[in-house]
Amino acid sequence: MTRQVPAAPRGGSRGIRPSAHRMRTLQRHGWMSDQHGAWAMMALPPLLGWALSGRLSWFVLLLLVAWAMAFQLFSATCLWVKTPAKRRGRILPALATYGVATAIPGVALLVSRPQLLWWGCAFVPLASCALFLVWQGRERSLAARAASILAGSVMGPVAFSLASADGSPVAVSAHAWAACAIFASYYVGTVPLVRSMIRGRRDPRWSLGATAYHAACTAATAIAWWFAVVSPWCVLAWVALTARAWAMPALSRARKRPLSPRLIGLTEMAWTCLLFATLLLP
Repeated sequence: MTRQVPAAPRGGSRGIRPSAHRMRTLQRHGWMSDQHGAWAMMALPPLLGWALSGRLSWFVLLLLVAWAMAFQLFSATCLWVKTPAKRRGRILPALATYGVATAIPGVALLVSRPQLLWWGCAFVPLASCALFLVWQGRERSLAARAASILAGSVMGPVAFSLASADGSPVAVSAHAWAACAIFASYYVGTVPLVRSMIRGRRDPRWSLGATAYHAACTAATAIAWWFAVVSPWCVLAWVALTARAWAMPALSRARKRPLSPRLIGLTEMAWTCLLFATLLLP
């Protein structure tokens, strides 16, 4: 008798679940970002700024919608830039859809709050720098990661200014500026930290650099506390973050296999929530 070869699972390559295959298809066509950690980096800065204002605002809700669509548009644009020309056509529907979905709430915001245009002085250069580095094939570089994180972090004070006043940068309080800057610094620090635990775990310079960066942020946060801009709990959170920046890479190097991305991601989610909470304390 002839032995029958089992058929591949329906909807994708052999051994790949249909749901995973559909997810990868959406990612390849630009409909969904393949950087899972970037979702939190997109959502949390404007939520922090809104929470710091302590006010309800329909304009901030509109900003969140516009920013979510702009994030998807940026991800699709980066994918289009690094995709060979003959395969770029499959990304155009996502680019067009997210472009329109960004423009509708974005234009409505700018018409009602034209002062928001001032934020373009910070956002446009950072986003352009990140996109340029992607075009150069350096999307995994520290500069590209930092530029994209800082561009997203601009939405923190933007949300605060929209909830508190007319969207102008002058409406942002010193506490809100400091809190948003500290939160942005934390996310920038996750780039060398994660690199030190996975790709660069055999290179001690990554671990030393990540620890030194966190120590500098701790000192800066302590200065902000000295001037009564943030709470002492925020300083203590940074002390713990600095300790983890040294301990986790050391643990990863001591193991035969590096710490899994899933474990690292879940751990960072906990640290993010801790820092977020301390920044809201008076």
